This record gives sequence, structure tokens and C-alpha cells, in this order.
Amino acid sequence: MVRFFDKTPPEIIFHIGHFKTGTTALQVFFQANRGKLARQGLVYARTHEKLAKHSPLAHVLYHEAGVQSLLYNFQPPAPARDMWQALFDEALALKGGQSLLVSSEEFMRLGAHPGAEAALRALIDTVRDRLRFRVVCYLRAPQSHLESWYNQLIKIGFDVPGFDTTVEQVMEPIHWDYAQALRPWIDIFGRDAVILRGFTPALRRDDAMYRDFLNAIGQPFPARAGTPDADPNPRLDEKLLPIKRGMQHVPARRWVKTAMMQDVDSALGAETRAPQWSEPRPPLTFEQIRDRALTGLDTLAALPGAALDLAAMRADPPRPQDPARRETAEMFAILSSEIARLRERLATQAQRIKTLEDQLGKPQAPAPAKAPDETPAKAQGKAPGKDKPQ
Repeated sequence: MVRFFDKTPPEIIFHIGHFKTGTTALQVFFQANRGKLARQGLVYARTHEKLAKHSPLAHVLYHEAGVQSLLYNFQPPAPARDMWQALFDEALALKGGQSLLVSSEEFMRLGAHPGAEAALRALIDTVRDRLRFRVVCYLRAPQSHLESWYNQLIKIGFDVPGFDTTVEQVMEPIHWDYAQALRPWIDIFGRDAVILRGFTPALRRDDAMYRDFLNAIGQPFPARAGTPDADPNPRLDEKLLPIKRGMQHVPARRWVKTAMMQDVDSALGAETRAPQWSEPRPPLTFEQIRDRALTGLDTLAALPGAALDLAAMRADPPRPQDPARRETAEMFAILSSEIARLRERLATQAQRIKTLEDQLGKPQAPAPAKAPDETPAKAQGKAPGKDKPQ
């Protein structure tokens, strides 16, 4: 609840990520519930908000520091000092005790670029005596983070090498050295201003992520708050990861890559659904199939004429394929279907070319005879069709 005569200075809360810690879901939640949150004193900033996040405020710092990578063709609409002053103005216009929430995982890159860090420090120093600051950051287990970020790079279209090389030579250190990532925020705002939360699979369930964030900053969960129906930033299927990564090594046209990924996705779906020729029946789990198979063996072994090694047969019941073997088999099936599809298209195109070549090789039929030219008659003053005696 906001106290309208509160003398406490307004506050800016920076939500800085980390990457792949539910940041996009939180941003969608903040935007969708902007009115409800504002009524309880938490205002989701409108200054330089784009796609529910405030990445331009981070990008302009990197741009002016000479950073060129991972800016996604960003062109600053104004100098950094003007963009950030607009943010400060929005915060200073709040009532005492209110908080302005700014969110972008791009802020995490500050630790990799000292020039951008120095620029932010200078900007904050201009309003340090008039505003309060807090910083919220979520961190996930390092290997889980690296695998998820690698997945994200491939999903959004970057041409990257294998996982090991990407971690060792491509990823910025802030993805595996969390202390470096957070050092600028601790140095600029102080240790007490930084709130660290652990990102775990449990936060993916229901509204746990949103409640955890609001609880961390001392805010209640709004009544009847809307939450995203699905993950707004879903992970690329691991089976598609090497295929999409391989395609990005090739300078093919975008529509070609899109069509290929759609074909591969369709082939992947065929690996997990019954074919049309099969008789429909209720699906069973391997546990159910195993139990029925063992029960059937016990029943048959009791027959007078049964000469079965029941112990040996029970020791080898139905079970799912080994995961590594299954993934290899699925990958070969997907790639084989793509190769077959391409060969069929090549055969079709070859037949079309042959048909065209056959047509071009045929003797040309003589051109039809032209009608007599009446032009001389006109030159002699005779009207066409009037040359006979009347």
C-alpha cells in the first residue's frame, strides 16, 4: 500500500536477469498486470519499453562503449544520457515510497564491458541523492545455464560451433563467472542493494515464479493477476538442436531453412505418434505392457505342456529403448527422411529439365504463310477491298 505523504524517495528496481531464468515470463507478467501492480506501488516503467522489456537502456550503454556483438542491429534513438534521464524523470515523478521496475536480461552483460559499467556509474551518480535503488538477479546452476544459453543461441539463429568450443571461445564470461557478472552492480549500488534468487525447475510451476519475485521485493501477489498461458520463450527441442545448428553453417535463403525445419519437425512428430495404418487402441505405458507380459507368461507357464524357462523370460521383460540408442535412431530416421525428400525433389526437377530439353531439341514447325501485303495498293490511292470494277 502506498502512503501518499511518504517522505521516502522513489525507487528504481533493476531486474537484470540472468539470461534463461524465466526473465521473459516475468516481463510478460509485469506488462499484463501493469495496472494492478501500480495500484500497490510497483510501476512497470514505460520509458524505452520494447516488447515488454527495457533492453534499449542496456544496449545504448554497450553501443557507446564500442560493443558490436549481440546488439541485434540496435540503433540508439538518442544518446545514453538522454535515454537514461527520461527513465530518471519517470521515477522522480512517482509518489514517495513507490518503485519503478525496469527489466532486461541484457543488463547482465555489463560485467563484460568496463566502458559500459563506467557510463552507468556516471549516470547513476547524477541522481543518487534523489532516488533509491535495488537490483534483483536470478541465477541457475552453471551447467544448466550454459546448456540453456547454448540452446537459445541456436534457436534465435546464431551460427555457433559445438557446445565445448562455444563455451570456451564464444560465450562471454558472465555466463559462467557469476561474480564477474554481478560485480558492477555490487560496486555501483552496494552489497545490500543486490537481491539474489535461485532459479530452479520448481519456479516453472503455476505462478511460483511471479510470487517468488514479488515476495523478494516485499510486494504482495495481486488478486486475480493474469499469468501467461504458456512459456513465452520455449526451449528448442534438443533433437532439433544439431540439425538447426548445422543449417546455420550454410548461407541458404531463410525460406529454405524454414521449410527444412518444418519438414524435420514433422518427421520428429512421426517418431512419437501411431501411423495411420495401425489399428487405433488406447495407448499404454511400458509399465502397463510389462505387467501384462509378465502376467501372461505366468499364466502360460502353468499349462501342462509348457516347457518354458520362465526365469529367463521374466528377466527380459518389455522395456523402453535405451535413451541414447533411441535418440540416435530418431536422428537417423529424421535425416533419412530429409535425404529421401530432397532426392525425390531432385528427381522431379531432373524430369522437368529433361522434358524442357526434349521440347527444345525438336525441329521447329515452319511458320504460317503471311497474308498478302496490301500496302502498295494503299500507296496507289486504292482503298483496300475496292480494287475490283464497280
